[in-house]
Amino acid sequence: MRYYRKQFAVALVGCFSLFGVSLQAQDLPRRESATQTIGGASSDAHLLRLVSILPDPVFKDMLGLRTNGWLGSDDGESIVLSRQKTLWLFGDTFIGPLSNGVRVAGAPMIHSTVGIQEREKLPPDCMTFYWKEKNGKPESFFPHQPSTPGDYYWVTKGVMLKGELFLFAWCISGTAEGLLGWKEAGSALIRVPNPLDPPEHWVQKAYSLNLGEGITFHSALVVEPPYLYLYGIAKPRQTALARVRINDLLKGKLTEAYEYWVKGSKSPHWGKEAKDCVPQFQPVNSECSVHYEPAWRLYTCFTYDVMSPEIYLTTAKSVTGPWSEPVPIYQVPEHGRFSFPVMTYAVRQHPELSTHTGEVILTYATNIPNSESQLFTAEGKDVYVHRFLRAQFELKKK
Repeated sequence: MRYYRKQFAVALVGCFSLFGVSLQAQDLPRRESATQTIGGASSDAHLLRLVSILPDPVFKDMLGLRTNGWLGSDDGESIVLSRQKTLWLFGDTFIGPLSNGVRVAGAPMIHSTVGIQEREKLPPDCMTFYWKEKNGKPESFFPHQPSTPGDYYWVTKGVMLKGELFLFAWCISGTAEGLLGWKEAGSALIRVPNPLDPPEHWVQKAYSLNLGEGITFHSALVVEPPYLYLYGIAKPRQTALARVRINDLLKGKLTEAYEYWVKGSKSPHWGKEAKDCVPQFQPVNSECSVHYEPAWRLYTCFTYDVMSPEIYLTTAKSVTGPWSEPVPIYQVPEHGRFSFPVMTYAVRQHPELSTHTGEVILTYATNIPNSESQLFTAEGKDVYVHRFLRAQFELKKK
């Protein structure tokens, strides 16, 4: 498989954003476009005022290329393990040497790596990357287990629950043959009972999540005891919402314990089948973040669309929605910086890095849609590298 094939196809389920300039203080505008208003809500996002959004000067190099072999990846999910440590999940990753800061051609690509950030240290020295090796060759950190479908995992989401790590993954089968080179084979839950041990000593146990073809529920996660809420993609293609009791997960229950936020004759309710789900935020995508900000009493989601050049903000007053009309807050500058086309995706919020109310730290990944060879040039060394943004929002005065 080639990474750009992955991103082109993931885009078909809603992943990418392009273009770019920085935005300074402004009220979030109403966007007149084909983007639909969600659930009739059109004002929640406009309760916030964008004060500034710029490339972040503190974390800008934290996920840069390393001479120890880690040469860039996508995904970029962060999960707080303890007061000192944060886990970072990465997808397809190049492993190999650098020469004068440029990737050396021929570096192999594996499907998962992880990083441990020691938050008491300054970037970039706070990060240590991990993958597995066999016969002197790099291998994915999360090896495929026969209890689940497919040939390998894209591990994109996770959460700590009572000292255990629960990770959610796409199960992927196929190689570089065919139009896209791969196909989605299902979803899996990977349970790690000892996440505070060094990653090389983690115990990994994978379970198949039988959700049905074309259905996933690991786009974004929100923990609100006694439930874990899971945003995902249901039919017809839309963002949907499920929940499961945390205690049920700890007892080993899987999708048989899920409930789904579905339409009813009088009002929405929690049902046992992912049919007639209530649409959630737009644009639809397969990997983002939903965060509740107590000071605003709002849920925020920074999302993106394959047909749009922008990163959007949408908000809701309840975990079940309705979500506001998405409004653009940033245009990614990498799009116009290179002699080749660049696409961006995997926009994620990292609340653990923020220092005060209203400050939002975001990351996004960049990629080249049609030429892997460009990544191994001096110009391409700055692509397939995570970028950090630091934004400041405030509630608008009424």
